[in-house]
Amino acid sequence: MEYLALPFTLHEGYLDRADLEQSITYSIGIIIGTRPGTMSFNPEFGCAIWDKEYSDIFSSNKADLRSGVRNAIDRFERRLFNVSVTILKVESQAGHPLGMVVKVTGNYKLDNNEERKFEARYKLG
Repeated sequence: MEYLALPFTLHEGYLDRADLEQSITYSIGIIIGTRPGTMSFNPEFGCAIWDKEYSDIFSSNKADLRSGVRNAIDRFERRLFNVSVTILKVESQAGHPLGMVVKVTGNYKLDNNEERKFEARYKLG
């Protein structure tokens, strides 16, 4: 099965295509990057990580952050299962946080029901 690639790029009248793993990667990126309430077609779509103040992300309970991301993925990206989320801090050499990386792992099935492992990282900030 073919999926549309992101960003949408028109080449000779056709949109680029992606395989299943790329499609899941793009989808999770959209979920993580969307604040709930900003999509008019589904106000619940998105990830609660954006309900935190940026400065609070580093001091808040990482289990709450992981749970919020995992719940959003479970809800809006059903092709992925056995989802695990890790939050990693990205720091400058002076020890100041520059942002964070959300590492998502899980499994998905191909059209022939063969199970594959999934892993992707998303840098925020």
